[in-house]
Formats: sequence, structure tokens, C-alpha cells
Amino acid sequence: MNCIIPGPNIKILSKALHALAKVGDELFIEARREKLVFISLNLRKTVCVKYYFLDSFFSSYVVVEDALNDQNEAITCKIHIKTILPLFKGIHLEKKLDYIKLDHEANSDKITLRMKYKCDDIIMIHSLKLMEPAILTIDVKPDSGCNNILTTSSCYNQLLGMFSSSDDEITLEISKNKMNAKNYCTGAPVKPKHVRSQVNLNGSEFSIFEIKAETVVNFSLKPFRTAIQFAEGLNMNIGLNFDKGGRPLAIIMKNPTFEVIFIVATLNPYSDLHSTLSTGSIPAKITQLNGEQLNLSQEDRDALMNENWDDFNVEEKISNKGKGRKRNNKFMSIVEKAKSKSSDSNREVSRKGDEVNDLSEPEESREAVEEVLEASQRSLSPVAKKAKLVFRRCLEATFRPNCLGDVIAPNSDSE
Repeated sequence: MNCIIPGPNIKILSKALHALAKVGDELFIEARREKLVFISLNLRKTVCVKYYFLDSFFSSYVVVEDALNDQNEAITCKIHIKTILPLFKGIHLEKKLDYIKLDHEANSDKITLRMKYKCDDIIMIHSLKLMEPAILTIDVKPDSGCNNILTTSSCYNQLLGMFSSSDDEITLEISKNKMNAKNYCTGAPVKPKHVRSQVNLNGSEFSIFEIKAETVVNFSLKPFRTAIQFAEGLNMNIGLNFDKGGRPLAIIMKNPTFEVIFIVATLNPYSDLHSTLSTGSIPAKITQLNGEQLNLSQEDRDALMNENWDDFNVEEKISNKGKGRKRNNKFMSIVEKAKSKSSDSNREVSRKGDEVNDLSEPEESREAVEEVLEASQRSLSPVAKKAKLVFRRCLEATFRPNCLGDVIAPNSDSE
């Protein structure tokens, strides 16, 4: 693959990369015969973004035909988006750069960017390391929905201006002639310090408002804001294509030289008020080039390899719980036995009128209490045992009945 992006289109490419970075950390690049595709997918598989750059977007676009066949329709590679994003930071790049040349071979593990500056004919060459090659397949067609809405990006920007910047979700109630946009769901629990807002729009305010099935759609505002921000800078129209709540919603932007598609997972909040956006996902899979089907990213696989699986020994935890339960049952039986013995002894003392005021405890009751204390000592943890050993003198009884008549120190007061 060999393509050259001219200076006026570098601004569009920079905005596209920044929008892709807000969605996911991995950038899938597919070089097809007539277009170059940039794809990004978030970890939860609820948002997917596709940028189609047609061959008219480039001043030169060449793909080696020998690397393409019926099985491989595109030359694919994957790169961490944080490695390429610093190259497009700054303002007015289209005025500083003459062109950017992008080179990648089919079996190479790197991609090369040559950035030609207008000042003194400086050429900077950046060689970026690629990740493990993979193909991302999204089983969702952006134009498969029966409902279509089209309007300008400024209209959506004014709509979002009615809501707070802290709102995470938006609910669209679609009918034949109007659309109600709300930042809440009827019947859902009220959030503290949350202002409920609702905007009613007539169908005549849209360029295209074709509704074949009335529905309620709830989706995340973060990708929607990203799409509006990208479209507003280029003065593009935004179209919404969807079927019903629970099915993916497509945000479509078209230009003569490129196309943008945001695929967002949705739900119907009134069918299940306890569901969240995390329950819905976009049917997607990552196919390794060796034919292996994997649904986990590289970060997930690294996390599984570094996980301490000894913490998940369920049988050992259950056995320890059983032992603790047995100790507690034995301890409670000893306590009940001590209580019964002390109550019997108290009844015997009450029958003897001359022993009612006796301060000494019955011998059987003391034995029962000592037995309870020994059982509690055995059930203590090592830290508690050490603390009891250090502070054992504090727990000893200091009252001595035979010391009541002795004067230990004379009164210091003259009275």
C-alpha cells in the first residue's frame, strides 16, 4: 500500500484520528482497492467507528494487486493509536505540511509516514511498529434500519446545548411526526442533583424524517458528541439510521471524498428499566490472520496471564467457612451450657436466704465461664491472641473482698 495525502486533506485526517482515539485504543487499517478504511472499537463493543477514505481523497493511491485475492479483500494491519496520534498534534497542519506519504507492505511489521514540510523542504520519516495483525468484522449494516433522520450538525449541536455536559445518556421517543429528546427515562429512579430536560422537535425541522416504526431509543452521548464535533468543523449533515431500541444505531456522515459511520449500541428503556448500556453490544469479532477466532484483545489476554488464580480457590474457601461455622456452633453450645448451669446455681442460691448476698460465684458457674473463655481463646486470630497476651494484666480482676477493712493510706483532708 502506498498513498499520498495532500495538504488540504491533512486537517480531515487529523480530526479523524482524534475522533477515533476517543472511542478505542487500537486502530485497524484496511487498504482496499478503492478506499482506505480506519476502524476503532471500544472495549465493551458498544461503539464502533469507521472512516472510509475514497481514492479521490488521496493525490496518489496504490495497492498491490498481488496481495489481494478472494479470501483477502484488503491489506490489514493494527496499530496502537497513541503511537500515531502525536504526529498530528498542533494547529494549522495543512498550512505547515505539503503532503504525508503512507507506506506499508503486506508482510511488514511496521508502517512508515513521510511528512513533507513546506519550510526548507524538510522531510520527517516516522517508522511505527505494528501490533499483532488482525481483521475486525462488524456484522451490522449501517443502512439496514427502517427509520431515517437527516439534519445539519448545527441542529444537533443546538439540541445537545439544551442538556447538561454531565449527562451520559439520551433517550429519543420517535413517533410519526415528531421526536422527543430527554436525558431521563420515565419511571427510572431519580438521581440526586439531576435536572430533567426534554426537547420536543417536529418532523418538519429535519431535512429527512422517515419513520416507519415508532420506537424509543436510548444510547450513550459520548460517541454522539464526538460525531457532532467532527461534522460541525467540516459543516456536514448527520443522518441517523435505526430500527428499534435494542438494535444498533448508525450515525452516518457523507462527503464526496470520504464517509464516516458511527455504530452505537442502544436499548429500549421501557422494556427493561433495570438494563444499562453495558448490556447491549455490537456483534463483532477479531479474526487473527492464522485463522484463529478470538474475542479478547491483547490487554485482556495479558490481564488473564497475570491474574493470581489462587485467590479463586472456591473449594478451599468453602471448607474454611465450614470450619468456622463448626467452631461457632461449638462455641455457642458451650455458652448455652454455661448459661443453663449459672441459672440452676442462681436458683439454688435464691432458695437459701442466707446466701443471697454472697459475692462468690458457684464453682460450676466458674468452670463453665472458664470453659467459654478457653473456647474463645482458641477461636481468636493470632493477632488477637498476641494482643490478649500483652494486655492480660488489664483483664485481671482487681477487686479483693478481704481488703475492705484495711486502711492503705490516711485521709489527706483535715476534715
